[in-house]
Amino acid sequence: MSTLTNVRTLRGPYRVLLRVHRRALWAAGAVAAAAVVGMIAMALLADWLIGDFADIGCTLGSSAEACFQPARDYSDRMLDLDRMLTYMGLALIALPAAVGAFVAGPMVAREWESNSVKLSWTQSSSPSAWLTARLAVPAALVVCGITVLSAVLSWSRGRLGDPYPIIWHEVSVFGASGTVPAAGALMSLAIGALAGLALRRTVPAMTVSLFVSGLVTVVLGLLRDSLWPVTRDTFVPGSGYVWPDRVAVVEWGYITSGGDRLPADICTNALDLDVCRSEHSVAHGYLEYHPASHYWPLQLVETGILLALAALAVFAAFRVLRRLHG
Repeated sequence: MSTLTNVRTLRGPYRVLLRVHRRALWAAGAVAAAAVVGMIAMALLADWLIGDFADIGCTLGSSAEACFQPARDYSDRMLDLDRMLTYMGLALIALPAAVGAFVAGPMVAREWESNSVKLSWTQSSSPSAWLTARLAVPAALVVCGITVLSAVLSWSRGRLGDPYPIIWHEVSVFGASGTVPAAGALMSLAIGALAGLALRRTVPAMTVSLFVSGLVTVVLGLLRDSLWPVTRDTFVPGSGYVWPDRVAVVEWGYITSGGDRLPADICTNALDLDVCRSEHSVAHGYLEYHPASHYWPLQLVETGILLALAALAVFAAFRVLRRLHG
């Protein structure tokens, strides 16, 4: 907000950009503030529900009949809060693509359609300064805003506790926390600037920016498990092996005496598991997973990929601008 209120202290294209898009920026700031207030309210409501349920003297595992209905009501209300915070996380994951579309359309392509870009170059700024402003201003605002939203969302999720603790590897948790959201926003706005310069038509540029940013998000989500080496456990089937807690399971199954892999459901319908495993020459079982300690390595690798894509898109955008300007 302070950036918007101190527009007069900025010079050249930065000041012009903030003045032209001040209504959209204020609207976005109001929505972000409302989201922050809403998440804080949900966290406080969760605290109240936990305290109110504790005062009854019941627990979720209580066998007393008098506790059945209060436990069910408590669980249902906490589930509603968990769902709302999940939706907030998914919205935060989609936010960078929307930022990129805004940069591609209103900030870049529309100025080409209206020919106002030539006026900017002749009166107030050079082409490179014009593009730098359209990258730097939204980058500063969005990184600050999305970092605050991500931090408040993580804090709000942590207030739910039992029976809905944070599962770090869920899509709505991992993609909306840590350093990934801010890096995704930088990547999306760089792609948006490139799309706006390459197409110079508002609607096509916004469409392409949304598609490419969304595609990158989906692909990285699918490849996430392979971004860091997995932990592998082997065990003897039927030996009472206990799966580790809070892990993201990548793959599990059986290994035959010949070294072949068999799917985990190979003996699902068998009447006698031991006989089925013997018939398939099962030597041992295996489990490949990411423990909770892999959260930050996975975050940083994905962040690095997003920042590299952002740098590549920025480089390409300036090359396109140089070609257009001659």
